[in-house]
Amino acid sequence: MARSRAKNILIIGAGPTQIGRDTESEAAAVQIIKNFAETDRNLFYVTSDANSVIPRLDVDVKFIEAELTVNSLIQILRENEIDVILPVAGNTVALQLSEQLNESGILKELNVRTMGVTTTTIHNINNPELMNRVLKHIKEPTIPTTVVENVTDALRFAKRVGFPVLIKPIASLTKTNRIKCDNEHQLMEMLESAFKVSITNQVAVEKSVVGYKEIEMIVIRDAEGSKLLINGGENFNPIGVHSGDSIIFSPTQTLTDVEFQSLRTAALKIAEILKIKGVCHVQFALDPTDGKHFITRINPFFDRSSAFAARATGYPIANVVAKILMGQNLREIKLSGVQRHDSLALIEPVMDHIAVRFPTWSFASFKNANQQLNTRMKSTGSVMAFGRSAEEALQKAIRSVDSTTAAEQAALDESQLSEAQLINVLIHPRAGEVYYLLEAIRRGYTVDELAKMTHIDAFYFYKLRHLVKLERRLRDNRFDMAALQEAKYFGFGDTQIAHLWQVRSDEVRDFRIKKAHVFATYKGVEPTAGEFPYLTNTYYSTFEDEDEAVRTTGKKILVLGTANSQVGTNSAAEYTTFQTIQRCQKLGYKVILINNNPNALTLIPDLADKIYLEPLTVENCLNIIHQEKPDKIIAQGKWEIITQLVLRNVQVEQLPVSRTTRSENIEADYMGVISSINGSINLFGVVGIDEDNMFIPIEVSEALKVKVDPLIKNANQHITNNGIYSVIIKENMHQLQIVSVVPLAVQDLPFLSFAFDQDFAGIITEITLNGSSKIENHPIIQGDYRYSHVYPYTQFGLKKPQNPPFSLAIGAEFQSIK
Repeated sequence: MARSRAKNILIIGAGPTQIGRDTESEAAAVQIIKNFAETDRNLFYVTSDANSVIPRLDVDVKFIEAELTVNSLIQILRENEIDVILPVAGNTVALQLSEQLNESGILKELNVRTMGVTTTTIHNINNPELMNRVLKHIKEPTIPTTVVENVTDALRFAKRVGFPVLIKPIASLTKTNRIKCDNEHQLMEMLESAFKVSITNQVAVEKSVVGYKEIEMIVIRDAEGSKLLINGGENFNPIGVHSGDSIIFSPTQTLTDVEFQSLRTAALKIAEILKIKGVCHVQFALDPTDGKHFITRINPFFDRSSAFAARATGYPIANVVAKILMGQNLREIKLSGVQRHDSLALIEPVMDHIAVRFPTWSFASFKNANQQLNTRMKSTGSVMAFGRSAEEALQKAIRSVDSTTAAEQAALDESQLSEAQLINVLIHPRAGEVYYLLEAIRRGYTVDELAKMTHIDAFYFYKLRHLVKLERRLRDNRFDMAALQEAKYFGFGDTQIAHLWQVRSDEVRDFRIKKAHVFATYKGVEPTAGEFPYLTNTYYSTFEDEDEAVRTTGKKILVLGTANSQVGTNSAAEYTTFQTIQRCQKLGYKVILINNNPNALTLIPDLADKIYLEPLTVENCLNIIHQEKPDKIIAQGKWEIITQLVLRNVQVEQLPVSRTTRSENIEADYMGVISSINGSINLFGVVGIDEDNMFIPIEVSEALKVKVDPLIKNANQHITNNGIYSVIIKENMHQLQIVSVVPLAVQDLPFLSFAFDQDFAGIITEITLNGSSKIENHPIIQGDYRYSHVYPYTQFGLKKPQNPPFSLAIGAEFQSIK
């Protein structure tokens, strides 16, 4: 008999950042924990993510650092007398672990139940054959699929349905995607590795729907069966390119009303039949010739699409779902922004703008990686942009990518490609695809030709063709007011216009403001599209007459966010920004944030006082500075945009942290962490460095302390500014010597904050703003774990080098050393 009420709740995290998983899961977990903390339940959160912000939350939650394995979770269930596990904030990792826990019998033995999604639903979703039975039950068309245990059965099925087919391991030991096989040879080759990573030695084989439109629907359902569609998104690329590597438009752009309503109905039916209590993301393959659809994926948890839906609509999905999980129904939930209407949570969001999610890559750091786009995700992050038209949103997304990453997006110089090379890129899409498509239009390719070659809907080529026409008009009409105004309305940035006019961007800005009188205005992002009075704190820019943003009053600070997740900074930078915002607020500032990473932890509702979902460019920063007149501007360390702002006489407070890394791959044995404030040194503690360059928190013995203390006292000679520093130490013939003293690296900051029980990001922020900070030493956290970096080599199909540079890490994790 189940317990009547959950007292001890275990939230399973998603683990470290990697390709396919940014901080969207943790952002959802933060919101769920904050809501649940208002009750008398005991909360536990388990993850192997060393960059987790959960330990620094000012709420009562027990943070458990552990490997995300069945054995470690069983131990946690027993030791903490867990009543309920909540897997919906842990992506596919938590869902698969929940399935394995259920199969082990431990949930039944300990009388533990799941929250948000039932074990039956989890079991069905993890097995495509079972899921097809469910879909047939609700009369939804299914893609021919089978589960095989040997190569012979797989080949027999493929011959019956015809190539290409897609394969995916059942209950995989690692995160896997569907792999496309075009012939028998490829199928046999891919099956070998697929069987190896399947716990059950089974592989799902399905008929390929490559070339169909890929559509996504995000729905919510409560315990009494009320359901609503939050958002629909349309992939720029057809099925065959991973949705994480495709540009996505919201709302959908090319569907007829009949098609849209058919998909909406199907998504709501799925949420009902699966008895979802919370969010459900459903992906569809839509046949562009007859409008028939297949369901390709069901995610009853928070993922990048639900995160994007929340940003695009302004609907606080995670907060609403948290209340559903706590027992409330949609008709009872009120949204904090609404000024009038009793049941706004039940109203499906309406958008009066277009939102775009745009993938970004890090191929410049991995030269030999295959950049062709297929069913295996390769982008390391994404940006989003908002506009009044598809053109404006897309152009803003393109210029969201800074100059460094732009080189990574288009590893080939599209203007220098031969005709044969360009055609090859068009047929076989690769990273930075939109740049090649624009180049093809510039060379005279027609909409019909491009649509036929790429299987991308012709609608998008009409939009790209319009952008190319605007380019030509600008190029032919230098410093023309009408051309400038039209270009700005459709999303062109000052830098893009300057390139076409062959002048400096400052000249374009001066002309735009002083002569043409063309200014950015701001529109609010909220879920009613103005239907109800709604107080929003989130805005995007456009070039229309009405300005909906009101200047923030009081003492205020502008925080520059991290934008897209990249190797080197990734979730550690998000952690640092999150803590920076909180410390600024404690110091009495209202925080204005500029950021446009749809998965960003810092974009959760009620964290920053005001949010601008804008490209992190010089132009947009200057526009927002003009709009808000902040007392201070703060950013993480020194990077290109900071340099450009400083050159324009903008004073930016730069956190004394390294945005790259500490000294890499050097021979060292210890690392001391110290603060240096106005000449005064304080030692927080020492961590050890083993042969694998992993950190192990250690107690400082008296013998070691005698050796370390004199070195720390002399560290000042290496320091010129106040801040937190890493002192890299090597032991040679029983003598210690300092190898280097460097500002604390953003990568290491979250783990070291955890190990020493300190808010290092907050301390650094306070030192930067006030010149000092009160330092309190705490005992070092003891635990049998290591801190190690996570790299994307495997996802890129590359062999991991023996000593990879820390600056190419995409995440960090705790590892058990038992």
